[in-house]
Amino acid sequence: MQNYIENNIARFVHILRHLGIQVSILETITSLQALALVDILNREHVKMALSATMIKNHDQQEIFDQAFESFFVAPEIKKEQEQVWEEKQAEGHRLLEEAETDLAYKGETLDLTEEEKLYYAQLPEEEKRKIREYLAASSVPDDRYDRFKPTLECQVRGSLRYWKQRLGEAADYRIVDSEMDDPVIASIVDELSEDSSILYEDMKRIGERDLPQVTNLVKMLSRKLATMISRRYRMSKRVVKLDLRRSIKANVRYGGVIFKLHYKQKRIQKPKILLICDVSGSMSRYAAFVIQFIYGLSAIIKNIESFIFAEELEHVSSFFDARQSFEDTMVKLIEKSRIWGKGTNMGNALFSLREQHPLLLTSNTVVIIVSDTKTLEIDFAEEELIKLKRSVKDILWLNTLPQDEWKDLPSVQKFKRHSQMYECYTLAHLERVIRTQFLY
Repeated sequence: MQNYIENNIARFVHILRHLGIQVSILETITSLQALALVDILNREHVKMALSATMIKNHDQQEIFDQAFESFFVAPEIKKEQEQVWEEKQAEGHRLLEEAETDLAYKGETLDLTEEEKLYYAQLPEEEKRKIREYLAASSVPDDRYDRFKPTLECQVRGSLRYWKQRLGEAADYRIVDSEMDDPVIASIVDELSEDSSILYEDMKRIGERDLPQVTNLVKMLSRKLATMISRRYRMSKRVVKLDLRRSIKANVRYGGVIFKLHYKQKRIQKPKILLICDVSGSMSRYAAFVIQFIYGLSAIIKNIESFIFAEELEHVSSFFDARQSFEDTMVKLIEKSRIWGKGTNMGNALFSLREQHPLLLTSNTVVIIVSDTKTLEIDFAEEELIKLKRSVKDILWLNTLPQDEWKDLPSVQKFKRHSQMYECYTLAHLERVIRTQFLY
């Protein structure tokens, strides 16, 4: 592709979209028109013109700035970016080959995911040695191998899961990530991720000293979620977007020749958000994360209702309306709650929601459930989830269990049929869900 300005802008738009900033074709055309009105040799003028035509809210500005600085660079810097990316890709493949060699039983590679192999390759050497010794010590007759292999794989996965929870995410986890298939995108993500190890820390292990940083991160993520809009259209006299269906219908009388054009424009309509958070015993370690998330959302989104549940359901929106500090809100909520830390009965909670708050369940309501899915009366809970889904726009389930544990839980298999379920036990998971599901 030749280095024309149009080609560069198209490539830049592709990078912004990949990073979660949605830029339409119309906005791309507008940006090119804006560039015709500024000094194309003035870097700041170009940046301001593109920002003004592509950025829709303040939370996207940091990503845009980093993308601009990384993309519009001198050829020698771009060549350096490509070299770093290629080296990471080569290192990633080397690590995977090493893991496949080590994680083999009787010459056959174990059926592990690429992510699991990559994590193994980045473990401390002592831990890798223990896993290799375990594989070497495991021996069964060949006729029993097919039955023993799944057990062996499960043991290795359990060991990797233990170290992942203990050590956190590996530093170079993204080096062979299919989403990082571009040197510019990879360099942007790396720079945006500097000093952000807290993003990958399991929320249940975050200590008191890190809470101020977590508070700032949650506020940032809450602002991103607050920008969520649904894209719907209404008739418009303004020349915004051609309404092809109405135009054709209006010109049938002319034999199909288009004389009159009809247009439509996007109607920005914020959905109602209904947040339901599990505060039972198995979830109590995530309480600070859950409540702080609600607190941050409630500070920005007016159209939100908040509930907590364990054995029963409690409506807690009023606690956040008072606008006290997070610490005071947390103390007051725990003191007043009758269910905090008790067992889970999701079926009862969802039944209470439908019976006691039916006016909150509309075709414009997005329900967000934060829970590990562990509950009494799973079948009853599934029935209530099905009934809830019929009444609302969508159900998003943020599961605080690692995804590699889902296959062992019947509750996960049942509930994910009726909701969009995402792994969400770190702030990085939450950011990814927001970027891929809400910012559209």
